[in-house]
Amino acid sequence: MLGLLSAAAHPLFHYGTRAVVPGDILEATPILPAYFIGIWAAITSGLAIFALTRSRKLKPDFMLDVGLIFEVVGAFCIGLIEASRFSMGHVDAGPSGIALWITLFVLVVPNTLAKTSLAAFASASMGPIALVVAAYANHQPAPAPFLFLLISIPNLLMAAIAIILSRFVYTLGTDVSRAREMGSYKLIELLGRGGMGEVWRAEHRLLARPAAIKLIQPEVLGGSDSKATTLVKRRFEREAQATAMLSSPHTIDLYDFGVAEDGAFYYVMELLQGLDLQTLVEKYGPVSADRAGHLIGQVCSSLEEAHHSGLIHRDIKPANIYTCRYGLEYDFVKVLDFGIVKSAEDLTGLTKLTNTNAATGTPGFMAPEIVLGNEVDGRADIYAVGCVAYWLLTGKLVFEEETFIGTILAHAQKAPVPPSKRTEIEIPPQLEKLVMWCLEKEPQRRPSSAGDIRRAISQFALADSWTPAQAEKWWKLHMPDKTVAGVKIDLNERGLQANVHQI
Repeated sequence: MLGLLSAAAHPLFHYGTRAVVPGDILEATPILPAYFIGIWAAITSGLAIFALTRSRKLKPDFMLDVGLIFEVVGAFCIGLIEASRFSMGHVDAGPSGIALWITLFVLVVPNTLAKTSLAAFASASMGPIALVVAAYANHQPAPAPFLFLLISIPNLLMAAIAIILSRFVYTLGTDVSRAREMGSYKLIELLGRGGMGEVWRAEHRLLARPAAIKLIQPEVLGGSDSKATTLVKRRFEREAQATAMLSSPHTIDLYDFGVAEDGAFYYVMELLQGLDLQTLVEKYGPVSADRAGHLIGQVCSSLEEAHHSGLIHRDIKPANIYTCRYGLEYDFVKVLDFGIVKSAEDLTGLTKLTNTNAATGTPGFMAPEIVLGNEVDGRADIYAVGCVAYWLLTGKLVFEEETFIGTILAHAQKAPVPPSKRTEIEIPPQLEKLVMWCLEKEPQRRPSSAGDIRRAISQFALADSWTPAQAEKWWKLHMPDKTVAGVKIDLNERGLQANVHQI
């Protein structure tokens, strides 16, 4: 709309002025070439920016940067028009149209402080630059030095004011966004931001129930145009409904989902107190074999139901597995990020709730069949479970290559080193055999289901020695909490970040 405003305003001011000015005055005031160059350049650039914005071919963040370029171009066009007035003997003291243009852009185009400052001062400098260009285009002598100061100082001052104003507008916009409502939920606090979107702490308007809301922009999910966005929305709704039907206590609860007014998709999930397995190992080191068995068994309980329902997670990794306090239980596992699952019958489709131009998953936990582009089923998740168990027991990835390509090729080609050879922790032979079984290259040589892993853990009593008393003792030692005036406060710095790591 700002592009259309620029394209319409310049000819309107030109012809509108000529309609009311007496003819003898018009005849005595010739129109110089730079004047028309400025008008037509403003019209052309305004229409171009409008068409580019409406096409939605560029990502929103990049489009904002293009808008700042348009700000500088528009300022130059205004400068050409005003420089022609100077050439015709009209000298105006005070801010020019460039100052108004800069201020208008601050109100319309949000961006970082550095980019806003760069664009504002670059636009302010267009005044003296246009003065030189206009003199050359109009075949006139170089302008007097005092004109450069007369034009520059007011615009530079207004640019500085505009930068301060932009920070106010940005802060106000942040406050408004925090007050947004998603369905019956109100956004309270931003917990994290990443490549997939944002995670907010939220509350139900009536129940005051805390929740975590994940916002995902359509472009992230492959909705590059209106048609693709419609297809993504259909799959989003279908898969969110399927995920909500999962009832395993070890799958994160999905309360609600929908599409916000700005087109963003959102999930409303339970808010967890705890930490993901990535942070657990990074902060406290590898876990004991019995605790690893206890955690992996719960993960398999979640995946067993999902696979039975025809859903494949495809991004099982330590950061997507949360261990937490859940009621009176400790080390209770929740599997996160079921928002990008795939239905088994839809794995060959073109519409993905992930990056459509790359293999889906995390390199350190990616099954060979995903790397090679072969048919994928629930056994890809089983391979990832083996990678997670390996991480818990050793604190290392199965393959620690230097590059992304090297890592995924290793999963497809190299034989893994048994975990017992990469850690000082004692690993029972049955558990190591189970981990290596999950890491077989050929899907048909792995456990046929997540239930097989869970039953093997139970059969060999791999998790029995990790008792509820031990779990409670560990949590009270490493992640203590206390109650003050009836309000529970988590003392761990990362304890109340909910499922932020899933983004």
